[in-house]
Amino acid sequence: MKIDEAVILLGGMGTRLLPLTKTVPKEMLPVYDVPNIFLLVEEAYLSGIKRIIFVVTEHNKDLIQSFFQKDEYLDNFLKDKPDKQPLLARINKVIQKMDFQYVFQDLKGTYGALYSAKDFIKNDNFIVMYGDDLIETEIPLTKSLIMEWEKDHKMQVAIKDSKPLPKVGLVELGKDDCLKNLVSIDKPNSGYILHGRMLINKKIFTVKEALPKHKNDEYYLPYALLHFSDDVHCFKYHGKYFNIGEKTGYIKASIYYAIKDSNNKYDLLTFFKEII
Repeated sequence: MKIDEAVILLGGMGTRLLPLTKTVPKEMLPVYDVPNIFLLVEEAYLSGIKRIIFVVTEHNKDLIQSFFQKDEYLDNFLKDKPDKQPLLARINKVIQKMDFQYVFQDLKGTYGALYSAKDFIKNDNFIVMYGDDLIETEIPLTKSLIMEWEKDHKMQVAIKDSKPLPKVGLVELGKDDCLKNLVSIDKPNSGYILHGRMLINKKIFTVKEALPKHKNDEYYLPYALLHFSDDVHCFKYHGKYFNIGEKTGYIKASIYYAIKDSNNKYDLLTFFKEII
């Protein structure tokens, strides 16, 4: 019953970050000093996940796969540069202790992306991570979801209060913070929105034929979860959230992680004051 498997949905083309994403997949854009996808994988690693299934496209697979494998040439190049070796130690530790698999997305939307991976998921319960949602919490959010699941064995979704509230996609909570509905801003709501960290069960794949198609024939995962409302617990997390699939969120994330490095903090803050 241990949760040690995660599916990361990376099917988008990054059109909101054009023209940069014409040649560089959005998952490989740097957040300070690492590709943003590494921060998601590291969160999974710190939460006890041993196996990652990436749902990818022809556009991003090769670069992601290249990053998450041992680089003999680079390792040999750095043998005589001991001052540079620690720069890769954080990444190599994760690569050595995790297994990675790559699946191409067949259906559109977040549910479509997950459905494409269903035959590759080994366990009944697993983590789902949205590639656009970069989240930092004191305890890795994936680990918190696993801890919540261990209490009641319900599926878990991460929610966070939001200001300003979006027009759609707000969570309506039921008894014991179960997921009752997804509503628009003019309907009774909790003031929380659902973010891209979930712990779900394979039974999610049984409702495909009952799901509505949205724009461009997309199937959305949150609407599949509504079929199991009483068995889906909403976990209210506290932390930093960045939508790195759009320019402002990506820039905010880059600044935030750069300032976290104490070696650069003073210089950057001084620069910000100057340009403001």
